[in-house]
Amino acid sequence: MSRSLLFALAAAFVFAAAPAYSAAAPRPAAPAPAAAAITQPANLFAVNGVKIDATADSAINARDLAMAQGRAQAFTKLFRRLTATALWSKQPQLMDAQLQRLVLNVIVNNERRSTTRYLADVGYNFNPNAVRNLLRQSGIAFTETRSRPAIVIPIIGESRLDWMGPWARVWSDASYRQGLVPMILPEADAANLEFLSRTDLIMLDWTGFSPLVRRYNASEIVVAISSQDGKTVQAIEVTPAGRSASSFAYANPNLPGIADAITDKVAEGWKTRASVDYGTRARITADVTFENLEQWAKIRASLGAVRAVSDMEVVGLARNEAEIDLEYFGRIEQLRDALAQQNLTLAISPEGYTLQLRGSTADSTP
Repeated sequence: MSRSLLFALAAAFVFAAAPAYSAAAPRPAAPAPAAAAITQPANLFAVNGVKIDATADSAINARDLAMAQGRAQAFTKLFRRLTATALWSKQPQLMDAQLQRLVLNVIVNNERRSTTRYLADVGYNFNPNAVRNLLRQSGIAFTETRSRPAIVIPIIGESRLDWMGPWARVWSDASYRQGLVPMILPEADAANLEFLSRTDLIMLDWTGFSPLVRRYNASEIVVAISSQDGKTVQAIEVTPAGRSASSFAYANPNLPGIADAITDKVAEGWKTRASVDYGTRARITADVTFENLEQWAKIRASLGAVRAVSDMEVVGLARNEAEIDLEYFGRIEQLRDALAQQNLTLAISPEGYTLQLRGSTADSTP
């Protein structure tokens, strides 16, 4: 890193032009148009479609009982959404009064009632800060960092992908795009039709899927091969680290259930890797390279969107480079993964750390 006299002058200029760092800085621009059109940011702290049903000595008491039962169910779903399976036994056991303080509001649909019974479908919107504080105080590692999407290629038998077939229609449900790992069904346009008409899809490695990876900024590819009767599915996960296969089976045809199981497995891998222990804190110094002030502003905004980053200090600044101190929670590998979700590449070498936008001239990472 240069230490010339121009350093201070350049710093003054860029500080005036670039937005101030903040933990609440806006997230960077949406991904490429193809991906942005089919995936929207999810509210990970909203639990929708909780079915409640309770009976009591009056309609009001039945409603209160049903809503309390729903709060407990919703919190369990939220806890399991944010944590790895190995931690589910450590879920905090909360009284209803404590749960009420965690909920911002509720949305009630399909409400039905009698003099003694109450039924409804309820969405519970939890307070993100309150939930974060509870999990941190309980010493529970969790993640709310969304992975880049996984691309699902649903195939039945030995046929090719049929966008109108029953297996593809299952994956078209928007709920699969709203989790920690958005599960994306490729668009049925000319570019994808040509690529997905290949007969060797199940044999391709990560490099072979590069057209889809680039287009959707994907973290992995899932080739999901269903039996003709819809009872079993083989899922082949392809990542930069290699290929792995899993089998899912039900006694009766249950493609939605199998899709849920595949989604849970992919999310479990991400949660195990990305869950942060907020009791662990560390600091690194990194050299940042950028091509212009616009890129520098994007880097700072992207850093502000990474919750694992607790503090950033600019140590020095020149025309196309900066030196920053980053304080973060968790392990360095988790920080690197979290930065990657914001299209930032953190390179680690014996000489130190370097940071740049993915896809910039300085970024040579494949």
